[in-house]
Amino acid sequence: MIHDVAVLGGGIAGATAALRLAQAGLQPLWIAPPQGDGFKPGEHLSAAALPLLKALGSDAILQSQVHRHAHSTYSAWGSHLLIERNAIVQLEGPPTVLDRSAFEDALTALAIQTGARRTYETVRDVRIHEDTWHIGTNSDPVTARFVFDATGRTAVVASKHATRFQADKLGCQYALFKTTETTAPRPVTLIEAEERGWWYMSLLANGQVVLNFYTDTDLSSFDNAELESHAHRTTAIATYLTEHGYRMLSRPARLTTNSTWIAPAIGPGWVAIGDAAAAFDPLSSHGMTTALWSAIAATDAFIARDRQKMQEYADSVAKGVRDYLSARSAVYARETRWPNSPFWARRHATAHTPAAQPAG
Repeated sequence: MIHDVAVLGGGIAGATAALRLAQAGLQPLWIAPPQGDGFKPGEHLSAAALPLLKALGSDAILQSQVHRHAHSTYSAWGSHLLIERNAIVQLEGPPTVLDRSAFEDALTALAIQTGARRTYETVRDVRIHEDTWHIGTNSDPVTARFVFDATGRTAVVASKHATRFQADKLGCQYALFKTTETTAPRPVTLIEAEERGWWYMSLLANGQVVLNFYTDTDLSSFDNAELESHAHRTTAIATYLTEHGYRMLSRPARLTTNSTWIAPAIGPGWVAIGDAAAAFDPLSSHGMTTALWSAIAATDAFIARDRQKMQEYADSVAKGVRDYLSARSAVYARETRWPNSPFWARRHATAHTPAAQPAG
């Protein structure tokens, strides 16, 4: 049996594409491994995502008590002073701090209920022969006429058929923290720059804190496993952790968070969505919104069988990357306190001409 369309990969982009296709009555084959147990980082959802969720008919997902509105974000960036950004001045409303796993589970359940056929497999190999995709998994291979590549930065299809670019080597160390205090701390999100990189901390709806440290993966600071002790050498974040008695709950884990994208994001019989199309620095807070938008735009073009719309999607991805690189350079250029730091020197060197090269 040759399937009309297959979605490869899970996450927000994969679930959204499968849902959108199912809503059009196409019964896509959705191939993705089961979601792992435990905490999944990447929880800050921009308010710009709300219209996209409404377009999917899934905005009620955010009403779950496992998520919370992020009314206050503070940052110490370019100065030791904390600057507050309050959601009350944002016309689009407050962002949301998600339970990322619960959010993806809800999208997945909705896609399956709507008609997507989910198979919990890992894509091992993908090749095209005579306009048909042959997809190898842990079980029997399957075939499809068109594929949506939602396999993240790996981009199992797109990386073989287009050029992949990378602008930096950013990586993340993260861990959960828990307090034994019964008084609920103020729900805030903190961003704090330091000589080796920058920190992100946010209170989750369950009272735990997620703490991330970002630096380049080839620098010695990325190899240091003493995440908790280094967190207590910060200023604002250390104060919050100490005042509310937070201690590390889980061992630090790592993930890749570099800026990478595919150009072009489409090809004969395939389209890249989510991080497979363009993955941005978490500082932008656009990752999940981009995943939603890209999946909706690409699936709508496919449903319409409109090549011009598909090309417009690819052009929009390319423009989004250009705009992102310009904004990224401007934001990093504002932090000038450590000119001799390798991390910051790299970003200042590309402040006016963002560096990007094909990923090796």
